[in-house]
Amino acid sequence: MPAPRVLLVHASDGRERLRAAFEAAGCRVQSAETASKAVAMLSAEPYDCLVSEFELPGDDGLTLRSAVRQLEPELPFVLFTDSETVDGSVAADSPRDSYVRKNGRGSVDRLVAEVTTMGADAEPTDTESTDTEPTAKRDVSAAEPTTEELARVVEAAPIGISLSDPSLADYPLVYVNEAWEALTGYEADELLGRNPRLLQGPDTDPDTVDRLAAAIEAEEPVSVEIRNYRRDGTPFWNELTVAPIHDDGELVGYVGFQIDVTDRHEAETLAAERAETLADERRTLRRVLDRVDGLLRAVSGVLVESTDREEIERRVPTTIAEETGYAAAWIGTVTADDSEFDVSASSGLQDVPAEPTPIAALPAAVGAAVEADDCQRCSATDGEGGVLDPATVGTRRLLVVPLCYGQRRYGLLGVYGSDETALDSREQEVFGALGGMIANGLHAVETTRLLTTDHVTELRIELRDASFRLSRLAAAVGGPVERSGTTRTADGDCVLYLTTEVAADAEAVESLPFVETARVVSTTDSTRTLSVRLSTVPPDDRLAAFGAVVTETTATAEGATLTVELPPHQDVRALLETLRSAYDSVDLRARTLQERRTHPHDEFTATVEDRLTDRQQAAIEAAHRNGYFEFPRAVDGREIAASMDITRQTFHQHLRAAEGKLVAAYVEAR
Repeated sequence: MPAPRVLLVHASDGRERLRAAFEAAGCRVQSAETASKAVAMLSAEPYDCLVSEFELPGDDGLTLRSAVRQLEPELPFVLFTDSETVDGSVAADSPRDSYVRKNGRGSVDRLVAEVTTMGADAEPTDTESTDTEPTAKRDVSAAEPTTEELARVVEAAPIGISLSDPSLADYPLVYVNEAWEALTGYEADELLGRNPRLLQGPDTDPDTVDRLAAAIEAEEPVSVEIRNYRRDGTPFWNELTVAPIHDDGELVGYVGFQIDVTDRHEAETLAAERAETLADERRTLRRVLDRVDGLLRAVSGVLVESTDREEIERRVPTTIAEETGYAAAWIGTVTADDSEFDVSASSGLQDVPAEPTPIAALPAAVGAAVEADDCQRCSATDGEGGVLDPATVGTRRLLVVPLCYGQRRYGLLGVYGSDETALDSREQEVFGALGGMIANGLHAVETTRLLTTDHVTELRIELRDASFRLSRLAAAVGGPVERSGTTRTADGDCVLYLTTEVAADAEAVESLPFVETARVVSTTDSTRTLSVRLSTVPPDDRLAAFGAVVTETTATAEGATLTVELPPHQDVRALLETLRSAYDSVDLRARTLQERRTHPHDEFTATVEDRLTDRQQAAIEAAHRNGYFEFPRAVDGREIAASMDITRQTFHQHLRAAEGKLVAAYVEAR
């Protein structure tokens, strides 16, 4: 016996599970998602059984059963449902109808058993046979449908069907079925006697209308998708087929079949739009990559070749302005109080401010970049106008990029886009990275200049402010404290080492809101050293912008005295103003130009620093600060490792490597 052919009508969710169950039982399965598609498939080929979910998109399973009974009165029909309201109405009209309730794991097995049983009882409809003879043609003359039955089939059809009379003026409608009324929203008495063009509207394609008219004029069938409108004005896509009806060669009417294909059409349109959008994105990205690739190479060359800050600031704007897509560029610096901006160098600008300009008078993107230390953008259409605005410069966009290295901001980079594709969100991210690269180059040349000079400006500064963090630490300790060193943890926090002559209480220090951990690391007859972990050590973060280094700090509960070294060319007044903006009273007690206290790049030190990694340097310095090399040891490796956020094994690994390199350098230097 051939495998039963099953037509499964079910929404996509859960359909594959049922298909697999039927196929495992030896059935051949085809599926449809809607009742209308199922009716079309029944008209095209035979099946041994139809299985339908009750809940379907559009018409439900009971409506489908009615249509099936008109087309295939003997076809077994099984309704798969979890609705109690349809239980008693399924098997009442025909012994070929059945239902299976969804009520647990066994429901699928019961459904398969029901279908295979009904399929075994039914006459085979497949072209295959159980014997070698062809399937016999049956006499159906007694079963030919009556005119009334045909009328019921047409009326109950799930697609819109209409008839037009060509013998009357303007080919008016003379019949529409219920599906046509439901599709268009018109009642039959509103439609009959009128031409179906009343469904056309403002977005109906004239070319499609002309195709329909030409086919009707030529008495030829035609199928189109046309934008129509329902009675309430709602547009929909109508899959319309119009065919002439002839009687003895004479045209007696036109039949129309209408199917709502709005969902499919919109899905296809959306897919096409997405494909075009992706293609545009790829083209735009290719242009951006081509432009940025050349820019990055050119700016990298400038940073490698330049030997001082002035050269970098002069060459970078010129390099950017020469690249396709950019019209001009500038680099400038912000005053210590973030109130004014001074253009250091530019390219492509006609009018460059000769004096520092208040940031409030510049495009809002400049102030936003200063405040957020992040790239900011504005357009000529923003209507701000004024100095450095893209509309004033004659360009479309301005991107402002902070030049930041660590805690220090070296200034701002401004770039003007000359076309609508330049400086979009993707390019903004690239320029953010470029800004970091330029700041890194500026830091390198300034560090080189600082380390190669033999003189520094030494400042002795007195702070009188009880909110100063080292003063708050002194208050918690109960006496003056001296800063004896600082190391960094793996996650970037600072470990501050404080020396005091009082019996310091680590718990009191740890209770301060800005302190993460605190502990005593060494004790002598006269002093005690504490290790205090915190995220930053003011005012180091503020002074870093000036290339300044705090070499000594002594603090009491009322204030502190700082010794600061900075490059001779730096503006001392700006540094003091930065401190005064943060603390109540700041006084400069001494200022001297002198030789460096330390010479970090003598031959031996340079050799050691060149060989040690950052983690090895941190490990050996932390060990020294914590008294690890003293006898007896104040701490063990576990405590130091914890302060550095690394494991004990990792700490000892870094420490042993550092000790080996340090001894090797000493031996080689003798």
